[in-house]
Amino acid sequence: MATIFSTLTLVVLTISSIIPTYARTVKDVLSLPGRQGQLASNRLAYIEYVSPKENDLPILLLGPGVNRGVLSFDSLLTTLKKKGYGYVSLHFSTLPHSVAALGVEKTPFFEEEDFTMKDYADEMEAVGLWAKEKFKREVIPVTLSFSGAPSSLLKGFKKIIDLAPMVSLEHARPTLHYYYSNLRFANMFNPFGTAVIRAAMDQSYLPVWRPKTEEMIKGFGFDPQLEDKILAGYMASSRTLEGFEWDPKETPDNTLRVFVLAEEEGESLLEGQVEALKDFYKNNKKTACFFIRGAQHAISFSHPVTTAIIIDKIVKSQASGKNGCYDVHEKNDFRFVAEDQLDSLFPL
Repeated sequence: MATIFSTLTLVVLTISSIIPTYARTVKDVLSLPGRQGQLASNRLAYIEYVSPKENDLPILLLGPGVNRGVLSFDSLLTTLKKKGYGYVSLHFSTLPHSVAALGVEKTPFFEEEDFTMKDYADEMEAVGLWAKEKFKREVIPVTLSFSGAPSSLLKGFKKIIDLAPMVSLEHARPTLHYYYSNLRFANMFNPFGTAVIRAAMDQSYLPVWRPKTEEMIKGFGFDPQLEDKILAGYMASSRTLEGFEWDPKETPDNTLRVFVLAEEEGESLLEGQVEALKDFYKNNKKTACFFIRGAQHAISFSHPVTTAIIIDKIVKSQASGKNGCYDVHEKNDFRFVAEDQLDSLFPL
């Protein structure tokens, strides 16, 4: 991985005339390598970053949600900057800001290849390496919802923080998972089964992503001619979740993985997150957990200040090394619940 994503294979195409200074947001595009290691001119990642202050804090690599990456006006970033953190906010190559940076003429990488969850993990690895080389600091991924899925495949990071991660299609979209499973069973012996399943699943995605595509184009002023490409990017993200499930064995033993969970999370998704947490404990992985009372699935939006406080505690190693979970009632009200009491904590 380090060879594929060496600094020589990453080219920064600056699209902002802003001169980087402390706490000032810079908007760039990174040209990412393809699967053979060479730069792919049709695989771009839009990023926004803030250079760190003169301190010893690591750089935070902020993964995107399913719709877009975190932007400079989002409250979480404002709070993190006040605490002295530098960060890089990543938009996957399939997301609208990155597709818009590619332009109308080029066919995106994700339309030429069978895009997978590992491709998303590779993009996070690549941007993480770029940040490490640029700022000469440790990089800590902080994922949000959808980016928590490829986060499960990340290597080479000492700490990874996952905010309300998607741990499987079964828990994130139970009805869709049931439909997908039935399609596979019904077409088990069909020589054209793969094409039938693909067409059927795509038809289920279109009613979700077509209006979202239109909303993003209008909201951010993207070229309307990009509609088909933006829609295709969203469709690619849904396809990568098919059959996906977290495996704690993918996380290196020396990586601390931190779950930040929301009380008002969807029942099925929270159940899957708690199961994943317990699996990490069962596999003797370095793990920590925070359960935020009153928080919704989009934790960084519903509770940005509390989220920033938690990130700060994790970075500064102020979380308990024992298995269990912090029951977070207020910004500074953290009550530790041991592993054998977890069932009393989560309303499952």
